Amino acid sequence: MGTHIISQYAQLLGSLIVAALGLFFFSKRDVSIRALAIYGLCSVFFQLVIQFILLFKITGRYNNLTGNIYTLTEAIVLLFFFHTIFTSALVKRITFFLGMFYLIFFLFFVPQHPFEFFSSIRTLRDLIMILCSLMYFYFLITQMPTKEITAFPMFWIVAAMLFFFAGTFALSLSLDYLVKVLKNDLAVVWTMRNFFRLLFCLVVSYGLWLDLRQVKAKLTPIK
Repeated sequence: MGTHIISQYAQLLGSLIVAALGLFFFSKRDVSIRALAIYGLCSVFFQLVIQFILLFKITGRYNNLTGNIYTLTEAIVLLFFFHTIFTSALVKRITFFLGMFYLIFFLFFVPQHPFEFFSSIRTLRDLIMILCSLMYFYFLITQMPTKEITAFPMFWIVAAMLFFFAGTFALSLSLDYLVKVLKNDLAVVWTMRNFFRLLFCLVVSYGLWLDLRQVKAKLTPIK
C-alpha cells in the first residue's frame, strides 16, 4: 500500500472521528456542534465515493465532479457553522451574504463544465473560511473571556480551520499552474494535503471532545 493510499485512509479516519464525537448526545449539543457532526458525515460520504471511484477505476472526471460537489457542500455547511457561533447580527448577515455569493460563483462556473477541476472554487472557499475564522477570533479577543481561552472548545475548532484553510489556500492558488503548466499529477502534493487534513481533524476532534465533556458534566446530576 503506497503512501498516497495511506494518506487517503488517514483523512477518512479523521473525518470519522469528527463525525463520531459530534454525534454523541446529538440532541443535547449546540447547533454549531451538530453542524460539525454533519460536516464530518458529509466528508466521510464523499471520501468513500472517491474511494469507490478509484477502486473500480472509473474515469477520473467523476473524481473531479465529486470533488467539486464536496467543495460546495463543505463551504455551505461550514458557513452555517460560523453563522451559528457568531452573536452579532451584522456578522450573521455577512456570513449569509458570503454563502449566497459563493453559491452564485459556483453555479456560474461549475455547471458548464462539471467534470473539470476548478481551483477557483477551492480558492474562494479557503478565503471565506479564513475570513470567518479571523472574525471569530476578533470577537473572542474583544469580549475578553474570564477563563483561560484554551478551555473554549470553539478556540481549538476555529484555530484548526484557520490554519488548515490558510494552508490549502496557498495550495489552491497554485493548482492550475501545477496541473496545466507543469503537468504535475499532484500525487505528492495531495498526499501531504491529506495528512495535513488528518491533523486538522484531530484538532477539531479535541475541541469536540472538550465540548462533549462539558455536555456530560451538565447532564450528570450533582450528588
